Amino acid sequence: MITPQDIRAKAQRYWSSYAYHRLCLSGAPWQALDIPFGKPAGRELLNEFASIGKSLQELKASSKATLGYGYRIDFEPVSHRQLGEQHLPGRIYFETEQDFLRFIGKLREATQFKQLALQTVGRHPALACILHDKPRHLADNLASWHKLLDVVDWFIAHPRPDIYIRQIDLPDIDSKFIEQHTTQLTVLLDALLPPSAIECEANKFEQRYGLRYDQHLIRFRLLDPAITLSGLTDLTLPLADFCRLELDVDCVYVTENKVNGLAFPAAPKSMVIFSLGYGIGSLAQADWLKTKRIVYWGDLDTHGFAILSRFREIFPHVESMLMDSATLAANRSLCVTEASPVKEIPACLTDTERATCAALLSPEGIALRLEQERIPFGQIAACLRTKSG
Repeated sequence: MITPQDIRAKAQRYWSSYAYHRLCLSGAPWQALDIPFGKPAGRELLNEFASIGKSLQELKASSKATLGYGYRIDFEPVSHRQLGEQHLPGRIYFETEQDFLRFIGKLREATQFKQLALQTVGRHPALACILHDKPRHLADNLASWHKLLDVVDWFIAHPRPDIYIRQIDLPDIDSKFIEQHTTQLTVLLDALLPPSAIECEANKFEQRYGLRYDQHLIRFRLLDPAITLSGLTDLTLPLADFCRLELDVDCVYVTENKVNGLAFPAAPKSMVIFSLGYGIGSLAQADWLKTKRIVYWGDLDTHGFAILSRFREIFPHVESMLMDSATLAANRSLCVTEASPVKEIPACLTDTERATCAALLSPEGIALRLEQERIPFGQIAACLRTKSG
């Protein structure tokens, strides 16, 4: 037999699934909310008659008939051969909206939700569909909703402002508030801003709406003594500045390990970028790299090949260096076991690279790892002579 606790849980799910909120936003009138439950069969009624009787008393004690609000119970007669006619619940339901809300303790929240929804649509009619489709954004942010709308209005008045979040001045709203509510703001801004004010392919909030942000840093060295930037050869630049470079280099080496980048041998008309890891995708914004020869040198392990594959998705002409079977065979004694190998061979590899990657993996799922800093420095120099030759 269903209990008052079961009824409360089912009613609470109707609220927490936002079904109630969608009903409010649809404008449809309240319809009695039925609570499904299982009715005791004849044998169960006979065997558990006392227990069922006690449950019925509990149901009645917490019902609207007793409390003045909450669920109603419609009883129906049931004929039983041994027990005679019994009156059991035929329907349990919340007759009115107030009955439902008072029972789950959400009357104040529901009132606030309705008021804010009405004010929001009056202020921004275009948000009506958003609220209906995603009512959680309002329902979960009742206390801060007016602030969210104030931020949205600011962006409408200042599209793509080219300042930091910290520089947005709004009464009672600080930068932390905006940073903590980017998910909700993204939903609202995407619905209200013109397409010209949104960089749709950008996932980062600041980049999407034209704000400044702490950009990814690119560290590189110029390997030709004849090529410097104001006399400097080892530089770290924000990504946007790196993308604006105009360097007289023909070849760009990219390596993972920082020390290998620092110790990378001199090479004519060349540079080396290092310490990017999986952040290598940021180089996609540097269009000038498309015209350069690019050579990638990563760890000889499954993650090294995964990064190479990702890099080649951006720049299909990327070559690899010291990531071949000969390098693996020459340094097999220096290999260790890779802790969490990539399970599938990456897609954007040459046949030779694919074979080397496969050679790292054993049928038991154990993978070898040759870290690039373990390779003797003489092999690096020899490889570069071959590459340049």
